[in-house]
Amino acid sequence: MRHSTFRSLAAALAGGVLLAATGVSAQTLTSLRLEPGSATVGQEIRITAQLETADKGGGINCGLRIVYGDGKSVDLRISKESDIPAVVRYTFTRPGTFTVSAEPKIVGITLPCSGKTQKQVISVSEAKPAAAAGTYGAAAGVAAAGAAAKGAAAPAPAAPAPAVSLPDATTCPWGWNLNRASINPRTGAFVCNGTPDSVAPTEKLTCAAPLVYFEQLTGAN
Repeated sequence: MRHSTFRSLAAALAGGVLLAATGVSAQTLTSLRLEPGSATVGQEIRITAQLETADKGGGINCGLRIVYGDGKSVDLRISKESDIPAVVRYTFTRPGTFTVSAEPKIVGITLPCSGKTQKQVISVSEAKPAAAAGTYGAAAGVAAAGAAAKGAAAPAPAAPAPAVSLPDATTCPWGWNLNRASINPRTGAFVCNGTPDSVAPTEKLTCAAPLVYFEQLTGAN
């Protein structure tokens, strides 16, 4: 009889401890958001773990772990209203596809937040090197100058070209600016200027004789 009473009392105490433990965390993890949804190596992303607070008057105190999916993680203690939502920033150092997760965890002596683990997948690609600033366009006599520099015979001068249509702002590709001072109204020759962020053109201009296409890039590219 005494043993039976002891077991009942122990069970009641265990249940009371369990209720107390589960009742401590009134914060429930509900969602995870990554901004942007895809990134490049070295680009900072914003990770937001959203929690719902059932009763702010009961206190805010729970633990959360953010796992980046590349072998690294960070533990967070949610202890005040300004900690919700939980926001961290992270930069991946290598390309790949990573599963970022927010997991309720014990942090020190702080019990885990309520709710289930939230996950989001992010694709990280290699950063594209910025094209160096430079110029490209259509010019008369470039081919002859190049041949002369190599010791080859220069081609015979071309006959005067008829009236040509002049380039406008739409002639240069996106990211490149038409240098209006370079426009030759007689031949139609012109130059497009780039910036350190400009990407080298993938399609060559088709130039009517005596104009020829040229590029003059500086830097690594």
